[in-house]
Amino acid sequence: MKKIFTSFWALIIGVSIYANPIPVPLIEISELFFDESNNWKLELLYYNVDPDGLTFDSIFLYSTIDTVQLPSYRFTESIGLLVVTADSLDYEFKINRHADTIKMVSYSLNGHHLCEDILIFGNLPGASISYPRQGQSISKYNFFYIKDKSPSIGFFNDTLGMCGTISGIVYDKYSKPVKNRKFILDNYFETFENGEYSTRVYSKPATYNRIDYKAGNTQKSASITEFSYTMEPDSVIKMDIYLLDTLVTGIIDINISNTPISIYPNPVSKGEELKINIDLPIITSEIFVEIIDLNGKMIKKKKINHKSSSIKVPDESGVYIIRTTLDSKVISLNRIIVNE
Repeated sequence: MKKIFTSFWALIIGVSIYANPIPVPLIEISELFFDESNNWKLELLYYNVDPDGLTFDSIFLYSTIDTVQLPSYRFTESIGLLVVTADSLDYEFKINRHADTIKMVSYSLNGHHLCEDILIFGNLPGASISYPRQGQSISKYNFFYIKDKSPSIGFFNDTLGMCGTISGIVYDKYSKPVKNRKFILDNYFETFENGEYSTRVYSKPATYNRIDYKAGNTQKSASITEFSYTMEPDSVIKMDIYLLDTLVTGIIDINISNTPISIYPNPVSKGEELKINIDLPIITSEIFVEIIDLNGKMIKKKKINHKSSSIKVPDESGVYIIRTTLDSKVISLNRIIVNE
């Protein structure tokens, strides 16, 4: 009976731990800074630490040429920063300012491997960032290592000093400027009437072959001609963006019977111009007006680039359908009569 009772509680405890898992304490490289004499400071960010329970037993640092174990540290909070300097270590530990690989590995009290983090910088294979210039640090923000002209060793990182500016013109797949559309690189930006844009981006290397954009209340993605840059803090880079896809508008469920499109005159004399006014929230480069006969044959098709346009009706009298499409979606069907 005792054995069954013990097994029962073991099962309950096991289920409880599974249902409420204990967070694993984590620690990562947060910032690296060199002073004018090339003395380094390394900031480590730790979190999910239980000061009275599961915590770190040992933390090791590795560089290209050295290995060292950090001195014992009493973690009194669940989240915080640990600043390491050469003077705080019991043994020599060198970091090359211009290129190095820094690896941090931590273990728990029972010797289990908890986590590791790595920073490769400079001109080494696999480097994610170049070496920090004088007065700069390498800081981690949103999982990226970024150049920071406002080092904040001992304080939680923010984006102050981490950005430069990229600007240019956004072109559609027909090489026409895209106006008044919202896109996303590291931050949201909106193009102007002439297609120009300017936005702040993180000070790091970046390569894009797609770009996110806003379509109504949703976020979409479009293919672009691939481009790359390496940003430094407060630098300005000119870069035009060329879309390879057509942007959707976010206008999803348009009531065809109540669409904001007017076509006149109706009836119209053969060979005359039919006036078309389109009053949509966003005009894209993919609005077409088609004239279709009652047999379903397309007689004429015209791309609409402005809110007010026109299309010449057929030279034969009869009844025709005017079909308007927006990004390949039919948004309007109108019947017109062409007189002699």
